[in-house]
Amino acid sequence: MRYCLFPLALSVSTLAYAQEAADPAEGVSAERLKSDVERLVAFGTRHTLSEQDNPARGIGAAVDWGADVFHGISSDCGGCLEVVLPERMVEGRRIPVPTRLRNAVAIQRGTERPNEVVIVQGHIDSRVSDVQDFTSDAPGANDDGSGTALVIEAARALSQHEYPTTIVYALLSGEEQGLYGGQLMADYAEAQGWTVKAVLNNDIVGGSCGSDGYCDNSHVRVFSEGPRADLTDGMRADQRRNGGENDSPGRNLSRWIDALADEYPAELDVRQIWRTDRMGRGG
Repeated sequence: MRYCLFPLALSVSTLAYAQEAADPAEGVSAERLKSDVERLVAFGTRHTLSEQDNPARGIGAAVDWGADVFHGISSDCGGCLEVVLPERMVEGRRIPVPTRLRNAVAIQRGTERPNEVVIVQGHIDSRVSDVQDFTSDAPGANDDGSGTALVIEAARALSQHEYPTTIVYALLSGEEQGLYGGQLMADYAEAQGWTVKAVLNNDIVGGSCGSDGYCDNSHVRVFSEGPRADLTDGMRADQRRNGGENDSPGRNLSRWIDALADEYPAELDVRQIWRTDRMGRGG
């Protein structure tokens, strides 16, 4: 597989070109977004180590719910989505015992180049301050119920249209324990032989007001990486010699999204931040 991972955090967009003139954004509902966040909070906790077989509480119920929502969206678009639940057993520093890890994934096949893929993702798991506490309530409305709801609403809006390339909507588990769901998604993409053109990662989105009381509802931050993490020593040497570290695929994608937003009448300006995440963070 050729794997080009361009991690970004953004409000909502798509990189696949629509074949119809209708604006997919017209199908987005603020009421549904709020309702989905409230439903996620109602699971009590979505900690990766929480209950797997309780139908009302825990990560198992949350992932099942996400898959059910994708199935419902697929029914509304004539079966246009293939819903899969990749899974594996994981164990690590923040996962002290072997634990079942599942992602809920919906695949909207492209009409012309189905092997070229754009992934729109957020993480469905949550946590409290103690990352090992899997019994206390961890509502996770912001982190990352907001991103999960965005992914679901993007699926609702975009599935009503056809695109030449494939769009994958992914709800990832295990993020708070060490990006385990992201690794599972990457391995699944490799197994499918996909050419991943971009990953639009949505983590803590839609918050217009900060903890200091300052509010700004006219900008969206887009984070992008510089030199790719998988550069070889030779490629790094070439980059040091020739420059161009800000011409990375992720930064160019960020610029393109900024330019695209300038053409949209919604008065939402993209603020490009040339980092993979906030200072000291690694989402």
